[in-house]
Amino acid sequence: MSPQESDLQDRVQAWLGTATLAAASIFAVLIFSDRMDMEFVRFPSIWYSSRQLHLVFCGAMFFAAAFLLKSPPTKAKTFQRPLFQSCRLLTREQCHLCDDALMILQTFQYALPTIEVVHIDNDPQLVRQFGQSVPVVEINGRVRFRGAVQPMLLKRMIDAAELRFEQAEDVSMLRQRLGIVEDRSPQA
Repeated sequence: MSPQESDLQDRVQAWLGTATLAAASIFAVLIFSDRMDMEFVRFPSIWYSSRQLHLVFCGAMFFAAAFLLKSPPTKAKTFQRPLFQSCRLLTREQCHLCDDALMILQTFQYALPTIEVVHIDNDPQLVRQFGQSVPVVEINGRVRFRGAVQPMLLKRMIDAAELRFEQAEDVSMLRQRLGIVEDRSPQA
């Protein structure tokens, strides 16, 4: 099933769940008004003959709505290759923020290449450049975080890279289907 079909199925299921929940709620109000002798609605005769089934039917509707509205299981993301070419963490000795940064990076290891940990204390140029800014995270050669790693921003970076990766795959698949061959010869 394609992602578009899966998304459509999830939306239809959510709409059905919402409609079932609304119907069950209206039915519960009608049951309550009947039990409290509030006659703002004239019920048909079958309503009074099937009173013992009302609560069972209403409960079943609520359970059906809950089943339809439950969140779909999250799929663990796996990639054939990392979304980025390099990931480097610049640290110093006795740096608790550096330890925190490494733990955060490891939680996103599914999308990152091997994390290269560089202790800058031995390199005077790196100490001059990043001395009090550690931890510093470089992804694909660009400094992305200084001082602390923000998990939400890292997640947004990964999501954007994943989207670009999927779009590039879709374009190359479409070109294959259409038989389009890219001319990669050098232009004179």
